[in-house]
Amino acid sequence: MRLIPQTMLGRTLAVVIGGILLVQILGGVLHYREWQQFSENAERTKLIERMATYVQWMNAANPLQRELLLRTKRLYKMRAWQSSQPAIEEANNWFGVEAFVRNRLADTLVDVDKMRVRVEEIPPRGPHHREGDKRRWRPSLLVAVQLDDGAWLNMQLPSIGSDQRPFFPFIGLLTIMTLVVAIVAVLIMRSANKPLARMAKAAERLGRDVNAPPMNEDGPREVREAAHAFNDMQTRLRRFVQDRTHMLAAISHDLRTPITRMKLRAEFVEDDEERDKMLADLDEMESMIAATLSFARDDVANEEVSDLDLAALVESLCEDMGEAGGPVTYHGPDELSFKGRPVGLKRAISNLIGNALKYAGGCEVTLSSKDGQIILSITDDGPGIPEDELDEVFRPFRRVETSRNKETGGVGLGLAVVRSVAHAHGGTAELFNRDAGGLEAKLVLPG
Repeated sequence: MRLIPQTMLGRTLAVVIGGILLVQILGGVLHYREWQQFSENAERTKLIERMATYVQWMNAANPLQRELLLRTKRLYKMRAWQSSQPAIEEANNWFGVEAFVRNRLADTLVDVDKMRVRVEEIPPRGPHHREGDKRRWRPSLLVAVQLDDGAWLNMQLPSIGSDQRPFFPFIGLLTIMTLVVAIVAVLIMRSANKPLARMAKAAERLGRDVNAPPMNEDGPREVREAAHAFNDMQTRLRRFVQDRTHMLAAISHDLRTPITRMKLRAEFVEDDEERDKMLADLDEMESMIAATLSFARDDVANEEVSDLDLAALVESLCEDMGEAGGPVTYHGPDELSFKGRPVGLKRAISNLIGNALKYAGGCEVTLSSKDGQIILSITDDGPGIPEDELDEVFRPFRRVETSRNKETGGVGLGLAVVRSVAHAHGGTAELFNRDAGGLEAKLVLPG
């Protein structure tokens, strides 16, 4: 499965280029065979014409001239001799190369009948046959033609037809053509896959910011329809979040009036102990409503993204909160560029450091960048949190009362804000109990 491309572009190119290469190879093999056959026929025709010319010379020559012609070494790459009887007993091969040579030679020699031409194919006699000839392993032809005076002219050809042509020129041509088609296919498919890449980036951007700008609705019809559907989905999500936030803020705001009336009525309760309990409950409700209003009003998704120095932001928070609440030690770089929402990040980091100061009296803050991620770790020596509650404490209004002081624990929105800020930046927020005791809060953001 590792050989299968994992991207749409890679798979499309594999199919296109693989199909083209297969067609090119099959077409090249067929074309090569036709070209090879054509070359062999052309070579045979050329040799036949040379033999016909040689026969015509022998017919027109006197005995002395014939002797000179026969003594010519390797005339036209063939060995010739004259005899009273043919070197071939009988012409009984009427198919194949022998028939082709006999018919073409007789047709070229207009005044020579086919019965006066005999052809026989001679198999190779081993590696010592005509040593030095590259074609010694191929069968040769023995041709006997009766001259006009009744003598027989015998001619032995090293081979008939052309040598085996190499396939390398075709491979080079196929390679060049395939490369050209591959380059064109890459350019076209990259252009065709750009809308998909834009949609993937838009989806990632939507996961970080529901108020991100919509996609451009351009390209082919299917791409335009997909982009339009994506933009509609983003609009509905944004409207849903805004409606829920506004509803939460409205309910919280409207609850303040009846709480105020209940406080006034509670003042008229004669029992002091009962009155104090009622007022305490009403104060807690009012505190929760105020925190809810603040949470809804300070929605991190509505803040603009800007360039900031995250190291300077964290270090300044450590110094300010250390002076007011307890020892806070910072470990990390002096400068770290980051694109994010400054107010939201400041609020989230302040909540984490503030929790460590409340329940442990101090903490260590470590900032680092590794493998494209920015990691902010805050460790303390406090009581920690039960393992089954490590994820639950990020829920709004969730407090671990067995390990956190209820009187100083707030209303349970601090860690909800932290996770909301982390998710708005495309990151995560998690809590871990340390082996040596205490708690570690880790905020991971994409670098």
